[in-house]
Amino acid sequence: MAITNINKESNTQHETPFMAEAVYAVEKMEAKQEEKQHQIKGLLDQLFPLTKGSHQDVTNYLLDYHHLVVFFKDGGCSGLRNPGKFVAFTGHRSSPDTILLKDNSGSHVEIIFGLHTPGKDSLVTIADVEIETCTTFSQDFSLAAMRHWISLIKRDSCSHIKAHQVDKEYTAKNGDEYQLNSCFSL
Repeated sequence: MAITNINKESNTQHETPFMAEAVYAVEKMEAKQEEKQHQIKGLLDQLFPLTKGSHQDVTNYLLDYHHLVVFFKDGGCSGLRNPGKFVAFTGHRSSPDTILLKDNSGSHVEIIFGLHTPGKDSLVTIADVEIETCTTFSQDFSLAAMRHWISLIKRDSCSHIKAHQVDKEYTAKNGDEYQLNSCFSL
């Protein structure tokens, strides 16, 4: 099943429903790993486009000061069309284990990289993409929320999309701590 293409204007105005649609499309996918990589990278192209090129052709992601930089097989490089969507990472700046992006609605998307030897001949493998969802509830006159993470690639023991609730810690692009707790106040 292909992820539905939508125009850029609609993507900006309705990003959250699009993400829900993307989760559903990936859940229904019974494809080989290569096809899943293609679908996930296509989703990244729609949600977090590069200034030039495609996530499909990226051989390496790295961090240069406060910016996410990607490299291609031909030696060229690019960044995010909207650099402010990159917010944090784990691992080393020259070879991050994960990168954390934030969409227009304020939800986080975590890209978890697979084993990869940086070089210009092999494409980056994405081990998983986790999308943040929140459940809000009222508690004694204050609004509280619970953060859940939905995996687009990994499955539970019944082959359903894996969802979990966990505290996560990152390094913000400016070097500070960046924490996403599973329960928080709004």
